[in-house]
Amino acid sequence: MRRIFYLTCALVVFGSLYPFHFVLRDSPAGVIQAFRESLDFVLDRGFLRDVMVNLLVYIPVGFFFVLDERPDRPAWLRALRAALAGAALSLSMECLQYYFPPRMPSLIDVLDNTLSAAAGGLVGIAFSARARHAFDALAGLGLARPSSALFLAIVWIAALFSPGDWAGFRTLIKLHAFLAAPAPAPSLVFVALVQWIGIGALAAAIAGRSRAPALLLACGLALPLRFLVPGQTPHLFEFAAAAGAIGCWFAVPVSRRLSAGVIAFLLAAGVVVDELHPWHFVNRSGGFEWIPFASMLETQWTYALLILFRKAAVYGTTVWAIARAGIGIPGSAVLVAALLASLEAAQIFLPGRTAETTDSVLALVLGMILLRLDHKYGADPGAGTPLAKRRAATSPAAAPGSASLLPPGHSPAPGRKIWTGGRRSNL
Repeated sequence: MRRIFYLTCALVVFGSLYPFHFVLRDSPAGVIQAFRESLDFVLDRGFLRDVMVNLLVYIPVGFFFVLDERPDRPAWLRALRAALAGAALSLSMECLQYYFPPRMPSLIDVLDNTLSAAAGGLVGIAFSARARHAFDALAGLGLARPSSALFLAIVWIAALFSPGDWAGFRTLIKLHAFLAAPAPAPSLVFVALVQWIGIGALAAAIAGRSRAPALLLACGLALPLRFLVPGQTPHLFEFAAAAGAIGCWFAVPVSRRLSAGVIAFLLAAGVVVDELHPWHFVNRSGGFEWIPFASMLETQWTYALLILFRKAAVYGTTVWAIARAGIGIPGSAVLVAALLASLEAAQIFLPGRTAETTDSVLALVLGMILLRLDHKYGADPGAGTPLAKRRAATSPAAAPGSASLLPPGHSPAPGRKIWTGGRRSNL
């Protein structure tokens, strides 16, 4: 629970200091003056909106702080400690905002955040037993267990919901563009469809194949939230592709055919189609960037980070799917890197595309990360293992057969740990 609390605090720090434009001030005394000026406010719609946001954003801080406290402590003491923790974090962030314009310190924000943390603490006290039971249940399903699939799922969440530009939310403008968009190219629909099928495969590896459709449906229902995220631009074909992938995973005759090999082939095909879109080749070749990540470093870092998240999600899922089909992560990473290198070479003849070594290097880096996660926490069973087989593997009698949870043709090294349902087994 403490790790979740730390993660919540990290997200608060990220949101409080974004977009990280550090400016060295002449004197820290300006923080006191900024606090004084914050008390001279105008009660308008913008002020009320900021108050509502600040009253909500620290609720998880107080909630997870209380869940990490000892249950034998008095309730009032736990609530007070949660409020003080929220106040300390908020005051620290407000003071640091003086050095990160256009953010400005505000005593009103400190008060709102303190009340928010206290409210989260009270909620945590009221529902602590149920919350701990729920987290234990999530851990039993694999949703709280470190794995390559869970890592890639987090990367997908970052790619779909991370902000890219705080200049304005532009929600109505994005809605209008969404509704007035012309019919998308079939290749874009195909790419988005196979990517969502890959997300479903990650869900199957995390929580079991029987629960994958429900998890994928939950992800699809969260897509409209992207209209509220600055810098995110949802497209109609993404919603259509998500609906199609959810239908494929819910339809039993179709989902049965989504084996590890089929998913790997679809994701690889999606990478090819996406890299060569719109297939308008020219006779004259363009340039090639040999320095990895050079084009990203020349782009505004917020947009570059979104591009990096998206590429990491797509290429990482492809490496993972091919590895779970039986090739293994080292061979899969090299294969995907070689595929991307050939596609980047073909992009020399595609106007409007930037041919570079970034994608191939990124695939190799992701392969090393996934390999490290497999060695440290054990290889997840991939998308092809039914949940019933995982549960059967948790019994002592089934432990010797736990190698069947690994991808076909994959033999673990002696002493390597793999996940067998909810526990580890040394082979």
